[in-house]
Amino acid sequence: MENLKKGDFVLVHAYKHNGSVYRSWERSIVFENNSDNLILINEEVVVTELNGRKWKTNEPAIWFFSKKDWYNVICMFKEWGINYYCNMASPYIIEDKTIKYVDYDLDIKVFNDNSFRILDLKDFNRNRINFSYSQEIINRIWSEIETLKEKIRQKEGCFNHDLVKSHWKEFVEQIKPKIVKLETETETEIGE
Repeated sequence: MENLKKGDFVLVHAYKHNGSVYRSWERSIVFENNSDNLILINEEVVVTELNGRKWKTNEPAIWFFSKKDWYNVICMFKEWGINYYCNMASPYIIEDKTIKYVDYDLDIKVFNDNSFRILDLKDFNRNRINFSYSQEIINRIWSEIETLKEKIRQKEGCFNHDLVKSHWKEFVEQIKPKIVKLETETETEIGE
């Protein structure tokens, strides 16, 4: 596994169970790589869909990839607060500065008040048949959903607004200025 460090740029590729690329994110920034999580920052990141459509993220976000659990969580800074999008997914791997994981369809959307909704059950039911998910994978996904629901209720880990805000503050004050400075210096060198 590659040793990613704070400030590195990475790609993120989400696959479906059949091995096809489902979605990709360009230029996510490594915020932290510790024993529990790989944490990325997304700010105006270009996202490419399976059909080739491209769009840019609207709001800044912090993306938590657990090193042992079957999910990842995007914490999005909205005008009215922080919303969370939990992707049920395999643990990730890293190859050539690209984070790769298998998306298992089900998602949990968590609102600023910590209420939540499970999404994409039809997609999960269709794909578990079409892609022949094993009973072990199905059981693991539902078990992880129960774990996530409890973490959401307890405002634990990445569902703690204060933790997410402090990560964002550290990024803005310490990491982002270094990236902007480095990019400015690189542009100046190219222009000379």
